Amino acid sequence: MNSGYIRSGYLPVNPLVNRILIALDTVELYHNLFMRCPRLGIQPFVRAVCDLQGARFKNNLSVQFSSAYDLYCRLKQLTRSKVLEALGRTTPNWRMLNSCPSCQYEVKDEPTLPIRMLLAIDGNNSLKRFQRRERSLEGQELGPEKEREDHRTGGGDYFLSPEQANLWEESQWHRWPGWTPREASVKVPCEDRWSNMKESKTNRSFGHFDVNGIFGAFCRHSFTIVFLDMIRSGEQAKYMLALLYHFMAAWSLGVAYDIACGMIDKIIRSPLAEVAQNERLQMLIGLLHGYAHNRLCQLSFLMLYIHGAGIEDLEVCERYFSHSNALAPVTRYMSKFRRRQAISNYAYHRDNFETYHNLSRFLYSNYKQALGIILRAKDTSRVLISVGITDINCASSWLEEERRYLETRGKTPEDETLKSSYYLTLVKLLECQKCLMRARKTFRQVDLGQLSDNTREQDGLYLTERQMVNAQEMEAKLLLDVQSLEERLNLRRVQRWTQDSEEWRKAKEMVDTAQYRRALDRLEGLIVARIFELSKMNVAGTGYKMRQHIGDAMKKRSKTILSALEDYNQAAAALNPPRKLLNWDDVLNYTYLSEFDFLRDSDTDVLSKPWAKPAAREALSELFKLLRAGEELERLHVEIKRLVTYMKEEEEYIRGMVRKVQNSDPRLAYQIWKHGHERRRFNEVHRLRLRSIQQLKGFSPADAHFFEPGVGIRRQSVLGDEGIDEDWQDGVQDADSDESEGEDEEAEADERAEAVLAIANDSV
Repeated sequence: MNSGYIRSGYLPVNPLVNRILIALDTVELYHNLFMRCPRLGIQPFVRAVCDLQGARFKNNLSVQFSSAYDLYCRLKQLTRSKVLEALGRTTPNWRMLNSCPSCQYEVKDEPTLPIRMLLAIDGNNSLKRFQRRERSLEGQELGPEKEREDHRTGGGDYFLSPEQANLWEESQWHRWPGWTPREASVKVPCEDRWSNMKESKTNRSFGHFDVNGIFGAFCRHSFTIVFLDMIRSGEQAKYMLALLYHFMAAWSLGVAYDIACGMIDKIIRSPLAEVAQNERLQMLIGLLHGYAHNRLCQLSFLMLYIHGAGIEDLEVCERYFSHSNALAPVTRYMSKFRRRQAISNYAYHRDNFETYHNLSRFLYSNYKQALGIILRAKDTSRVLISVGITDINCASSWLEEERRYLETRGKTPEDETLKSSYYLTLVKLLECQKCLMRARKTFRQVDLGQLSDNTREQDGLYLTERQMVNAQEMEAKLLLDVQSLEERLNLRRVQRWTQDSEEWRKAKEMVDTAQYRRALDRLEGLIVARIFELSKMNVAGTGYKMRQHIGDAMKKRSKTILSALEDYNQAAAALNPPRKLLNWDDVLNYTYLSEFDFLRDSDTDVLSKPWAKPAAREALSELFKLLRAGEELERLHVEIKRLVTYMKEEEEYIRGMVRKVQNSDPRLAYQIWKHGHERRRFNEVHRLRLRSIQQLKGFSPADAHFFEPGVGIRRQSVLGDEGIDEDWQDGVQDADSDESEGEDEEAEADERAEAVLAIANDSV
């Protein structure tokens, strides 16, 4: 009976009692609205329908509509499963390994790229899930769980299971055969800057939330690879390891992660180490996150210096999460099943109706940007020659010299620490002795025989006597400290430093340098906070009160920065020779926080090196941008060839499958056609955009063959394919192919702006 209702265009809300039916068109309308506007929950939609029909809203209507929507999603899932089965696409991880045509649809005889595929991974804590509980009992922080048991998981092949992630928890590594324990390496320099690199913050749960967010992976074109739920924890390394384990089939994989420098040690010590080495895994840091890392991390992981990385910033996760965060208000209180169902439905819709539609726009924009950089090569060459860079070997040697210096610049030796402490203690002792002499002099000037009974005079004498006694006690304590430090430094009493000694002068320089660095650290920390607060001011979804709160904090913080800047300049002027003084504009124009690393170096020999000079470093950046632009063109040629080949062969395969089954099962044939049409509707737009690339200034006609289809390595074909009737396409309009170049550029600019602002959501 239920199947009869569905054929008639209605969905039952109860499998046993069918007194209430909801029109299938209404549910489908909500589904499409929800995919385009994830903030639209079921209740406001049902209220709107009641308003249109002049009916009074009742709470049970939302529950009934929710049941009908679950049935609708289940029907779509079953239909899609049958279509994929007919297409032969049901092998494990098929969707994960075939998400992006330009990244994964390999073509015969294509050039080999240094990095075969670029991936971006990151955690997002917006898509939390609130766990319903009873009131907490006495002595308990949380009450017992009161949710109804639901064995459905949801999410399909867009999610890895919690069990798959838990296998990569560090406490479970010993279960992997052949794994050998290794000790952790030294502390990562950037650990203090990133909260998601600190285990003390990532291994804890947050109140009533049983899911603290999702950990996602995306290709550089924003196609979804896979999600993992962060169950009662923060952004732990196990999620990254589980993801890489299931996706390491991509040889020479480049993975961009905002804390890549901190994950290298985890990978080396984990059971994944050998596989990662054999598959040539390359960990990267996206360009926008790079400014918050120190210079040594940048030289090792920043994409600007990585061969084969191209010009893409790989801040894909921030752009994706800036849109998917709209799901948070709706999914926060959903059941586990419905939350994952909503996320996977959104991901599927975005992959096929947004990301695929914008794929050729991405290729066009990057191609135009790369050509623009290459066309400026003559200007770049003149700048390079002016700073003494004659060839790429010279530039590479500068970077290597800088790397060696940063690696050897370690902690302050213990001997220097002791000398600094000894100097500071002597300074305190000298000040204490001066204070004691003044107190004694004042006390001796008092004639005790002529002291009257005046209470004020007696109180003054008592205060003077108290100051003298305190100074005597402090002098004795400091003398003991001085003697203890002299013993550790192997100094005799006659060798005690004086203000005229050479040792005193050197120790003073060390202390002044340390004070200078502390002032610089404080200034840097305030600048970091300012950068993120400025970004947060413009993030979509930030409420008015939050904007006001951040604005007030910004006003106070600016005064604090000015005060810190004055302290820094005073400390810099106290050095011998004096260090560079900064003004407000200098501080705000530092695009990378690694600029502060060079200010910390007091070695004048280092500051005289060519790679330490601002002009030379800027020229080096331009050189590496030029190199990456050439690599970007090579990658784009491969990706364009894959896309045009995919479009041709996918269209042929879908037509052949429809022809093959339309006589035996016309309903399945129609669903196969609809499945193919989800992406096929955008193919004409892709072809127009790809043709427009060949009209760009600087395009080489010798590269035109990359715009012709080849033969896919994993091509699927149908024997006896004779084409299908054109009637299958009746009533379906092609995608609008008249989009202007200006609209494409405007949309690309909006996406890049959103990525910059989304960085504010990271905790630094």
